[in-house]
Amino acid sequence: MMLKKYTLIVLFMLMNFMAVASSMQGQPAPVFNLKDQNGEAHQLADYDGQWLVLYFYPKDGTSGCTVEANEFKDNYQQLKAMNTEVLGISLDDAESHRQFIAAHNLPFNLLVDSDKVMSRAYGVDGGAAFFSYAKRQTFIVNPEGMIARHFEEVDPNTHVSEVLAALDELQTEENNAEEVSNNDSQNHEQQQPVITEEIDAGVVYGDSWQIGDAQVVDVANALSNPEDYTQDKHYFKGEITQVCQKMGCWMMLKSGEQFVRVDFKNHSFLIPKDSRGQAHVHGQLTVVEHSPEKIAHFKAEGAGEMPAKSHELIADSVLLLN
Repeated sequence: MMLKKYTLIVLFMLMNFMAVASSMQGQPAPVFNLKDQNGEAHQLADYDGQWLVLYFYPKDGTSGCTVEANEFKDNYQQLKAMNTEVLGISLDDAESHRQFIAAHNLPFNLLVDSDKVMSRAYGVDGGAAFFSYAKRQTFIVNPEGMIARHFEEVDPNTHVSEVLAALDELQTEENNAEEVSNNDSQNHEQQQPVITEEIDAGVVYGDSWQIGDAQVVDVANALSNPEDYTQDKHYFKGEITQVCQKMGCWMMLKSGEQFVRVDFKNHSFLIPKDSRGQAHVHGQLTVVEHSPEKIAHFKAEGAGEMPAKSHELIADSVLLLN
């Protein structure tokens, strides 16, 4: 009977150890408020505007955790040069952290998560009441507070090299996106909304308006069966609730409780930034996936919170109704 009991315990621990948290990549980083080895509090908001590596590990002083900590130490100056801070997190108490830092001269802080609050928030709490630990996983948080990379499987010997490579890739993508955005802004600062034509119903921007006998579909109806509107172009109607305040190069179109972002063919034309009221749009629904950087860019332009994956309306022309 005792053998069976211990066998069940070992199996439970093994299954828990092998469990892998679902990836949090692309999600907002959970907020935290923990103290480090010296009793100083650290919050996610303290690191706004810089990159942050959060690495969870099981236990101070163990072989794998020592290797990983020393790898971060040896590459810490390179990480700092990349505008990146490092925080280690485990369930150990402050005294254990102080001894671990002193033994290996670690240059970064270790957070005390003895109640597993942060580990649970990031999905890395492991073990059971009699054997608890933080699973060895790492999160790279970008300057906007989004999880840009989630490492669910970590080899302490090679992990920091993976982190450096990921940071280099992410920061290159961010710099390229910022450069494109700045170029677009400079180009569009000199561009003004141009009325293509005036018809009885209102004024048209973009391509000429040739509706003929086509039906105008309510945005809410289209979004209830989006697959019917992703193959061809249609005419849609709704209410304008928001326009890009920097250029007027996109708008939000609402019907009932449904919203869709309308992109003007990658900024190929503009509408007045103060446009409101009813509008018709000639275009096509498409499924888009937004990177954390692109979501932050849209938010800065006034789009508000946006999901990582959604339908978007790519417009050839917009009719602002009288």
